[in-house]
Amino acid sequence: MIRVLPLAALWAAAPTWASDTAFSIEAFRAMLAASATSPSGLAPGVTVLTADRVVGRQDVDVRAEGQVSIERDAISLDSDRARYDLLADELAAEGSVHLKRGKDTISGPSLRLKLGEMLGRFDHPEYRIERSREVRGRPGVSTVVRGSGSADALDFAGENQYRLKNATFTTCEATDPAWYLKAKELSLDYDAGAGSGSGTSFNFQGIPLFYSPVLAFPLDGERRSGFLPMTVGQSNTVGLDITLPYYFNLAPNYDDTFAPRLTGRRGLQLNNEFRYLSENVSSNVRTDWLPQDAVYGSSRSLVSVQHLQNFGSGFSGRVNFNAVSDSSYFADLSSNVTQTSTDNLIREGELNYSNGSWFTASALTQRFQTLVGSPQYNRLPQLRAQAWLPDWHGLSLKLPVETAQFRRAEADQGWRSVSYPQVQYSWLRPDAYITPKLGVHLTDYSLSEEHSTSSGNSDRAVPIASLDSGLFFERAVQVRGRTYVQTLEPRIYYLYVPYRNQDSLPVFDSGVSDFGFSQIFSENLFSGQDRIANANQLTTAVTSRLIRQDSGSEFGRASLGTRFYFDSQRVTLPGEETRSGEMADILGGFAGHVRDDTQLELYAQYNPRDSRLERATFALRYQPGEAQAVSLSYRYKRDDFRDVDLTAQWPLGGGFYGVGRVNGDVQTHKLTQAIAGVEYNGGCWVLRLAAHSLLNTTGSYTNAYFLQLEFGGVVSVGNSPVSLLERSVVGYGRINQSSSSPVFGRE
Repeated sequence: MIRVLPLAALWAAAPTWASDTAFSIEAFRAMLAASATSPSGLAPGVTVLTADRVVGRQDVDVRAEGQVSIERDAISLDSDRARYDLLADELAAEGSVHLKRGKDTISGPSLRLKLGEMLGRFDHPEYRIERSREVRGRPGVSTVVRGSGSADALDFAGENQYRLKNATFTTCEATDPAWYLKAKELSLDYDAGAGSGSGTSFNFQGIPLFYSPVLAFPLDGERRSGFLPMTVGQSNTVGLDITLPYYFNLAPNYDDTFAPRLTGRRGLQLNNEFRYLSENVSSNVRTDWLPQDAVYGSSRSLVSVQHLQNFGSGFSGRVNFNAVSDSSYFADLSSNVTQTSTDNLIREGELNYSNGSWFTASALTQRFQTLVGSPQYNRLPQLRAQAWLPDWHGLSLKLPVETAQFRRAEADQGWRSVSYPQVQYSWLRPDAYITPKLGVHLTDYSLSEEHSTSSGNSDRAVPIASLDSGLFFERAVQVRGRTYVQTLEPRIYYLYVPYRNQDSLPVFDSGVSDFGFSQIFSENLFSGQDRIANANQLTTAVTSRLIRQDSGSEFGRASLGTRFYFDSQRVTLPGEETRSGEMADILGGFAGHVRDDTQLELYAQYNPRDSRLERATFALRYQPGEAQAVSLSYRYKRDDFRDVDLTAQWPLGGGFYGVGRVNGDVQTHKLTQAIAGVEYNGGCWVLRLAAHSLLNTTGSYTNAYFLQLEFGGVVSVGNSPVSLLERSVVGYGRINQSSSSPVFGRE
């Protein structure tokens, strides 16, 4: 074998050369220059050729035969025969040609290629192209994007650009792929991250599923304009449900999706969603319009606007506007099954200001569209401000103020103004704290006598005093050979609020807060501002945590607490009964790990006065690995519900996974929600089948069915249940997580 050798050895090898060889010493000196700066150890642009036989003309060309190997920069080529034109920098190779560039490989019978410009043609190639890209929204995290196939001809159209004729493309392994695209003309542009084809058919397991005259798809996971995969579903409210979206990638920071939806029972619905995102603005506008509902008998529509904006100089604003044409819109038409239980739609706009330190203010206008149940109060408007000095000579001073007009048909209406000046002192040590606080809750009502049953004008002044204190103890413990820090944290909270008669005041936004660990340390047993409960009470609780010493993460937490009353309850909401006894319910809870792969949550509210359990929660979650999760929970509230919730996702073997959820009230024997599904991971494709039944606000069930085929992240066909499963099944994981990033159309 003759190789290009160091110059001193060149003359020794010369007698074995063919007689027509005519290389200049200067040409070989250029070819033999070496540098460690290139992957092969050669200087950039240097070409090295080895073969069994090499002949050539000085500074013109080189011809080689037998085990030909050529290297240049990141390119290596093996073939049976090759000719390299030094003047044109063009390579021609024949017979078992194998080209490797980085991680890309192309093989075929013949090749012509300009090495420097990467221009040329490969005849009847088989190719495999591989690129690494950063995952959107996860800096520093990358994934591999692959593509492979064959063609009658592959044209190199420049750096990272390929044009193929009568070609196939797949992200599966090249040998016997489960699916592939077949196109008369195929373009792969890895600089732009875009692929396109003409006369394209999509084949799965050898069966053509659909044909498209023109098809565009991304190669790098980025968004591209074009038709998104058609979704096909079935539900008992709309019948056969087909949607064919078209995605407009208008600019890097805004896009639009137009999605005509054809339903078997109700007709054609036109849907559109516009999204805009910049440094200071985030906006989403959605409109749905059904010109004529064949079942309902008239047109139906939806409008939804979410807008956030930072105006600068401390000002910001938001708009959240939602409206539907009728109260049964979601129950009849929503493709998102959970929306069928929507009770109210909010319509609000808010302007906020903050000086960045001690002052904030806001102006809000808020309305509701009530779909089910009693209408809500509208706030037209609500003005808020707060001044706060966190450290003024050792004191914390806070003054929140608020005024709002509440309006609702056939109910109390008018203005309510509230201010709550307060002062707090905090004595803090690493192992203890004491925090006394004093404030006065001031309220003034100015009601419209035309609509109100309460007195026209009234006011209320309620002083509030509290003392919060706690201790911290800790020690090192060994559990199963691992070191933990165990804490013991007792806490005592005293609250005094004198009684004020508030029976004549209206109720705009107040309700009874649920009794629990967060509520027992609050100043008011009511939510909202219309009732301030009288209080002379002491709350005691103790918490113990188990913290991993190596990572600082919490492994488990247990708490026990209750409240003692020194005065009876005198302030109530209309129709509410006063409490009895001097001791509140006893609360106990545990949340944490019983093993690294198993989490347990326990909560109980015990009534010592009547010796009975008022509330209880049990939740157990077992998750030993990705796409392996089982969760069982039980919630109990005396005289209200006994709710059981079981969710699971588990491998069944052979690439199959089962997934499901059953949720219902065993007290009323009524099923609330049920999901049953199966998934199959074929490596470069995934099949998902699911059925979902949900009890909606009308008391009937909305049933939906999902079937989706997802092919290597390039395209998916059908109606995806993934978002439903991620919301509903605790610990659900995508079985094709490594290729789950959307690479066709929008995210």
